[in-house]
Amino acid sequence: MKIHHIGYAVHNIDKSLKEFKKMGYEEEGELIKDEKRNVLIKFIKNNSYRIELIAPYNKTSPIDSVLKKMGPTLYHICYEVDDIDFEIERLREEKWVVIQKPLYAPALGSKCAFLYNKEIGVVEFVKSKH
Repeated sequence: MKIHHIGYAVHNIDKSLKEFKKMGYEEEGELIKDEKRNVLIKFIKNNSYRIELIAPYNKTSPIDSVLKKMGPTLYHICYEVDDIDFEIERLREEKWVVIQKPLYAPALGSKCAFLYNKEIGVVEFVKSKH
């Protein structure tokens, strides 16, 4: 597994992007509206570090609840994996909880899934494109 990106929940992508640019981050790609997940997504990059800014698209967005509890925050690390189904099953056997089964993510151009572990929190897996 290798780290693909760090997911960061924000209220407003434009305002957050302005602040990240002050730290040397540059925009990567276009703003993406993921209607299945009710989120807006914008990737930014600083050298080899990629951050996914995620803002609620509407009040039914899962990010809205994260923001209400914690405010803007880093909330997941995404790992790129060759076999997403294998990794999910392997970790499920280790008592990890599947929050969201593999689903196509337009922002990533591949399937992704979210899991939870009580010792480390939320982790995302994205199926490698190779």
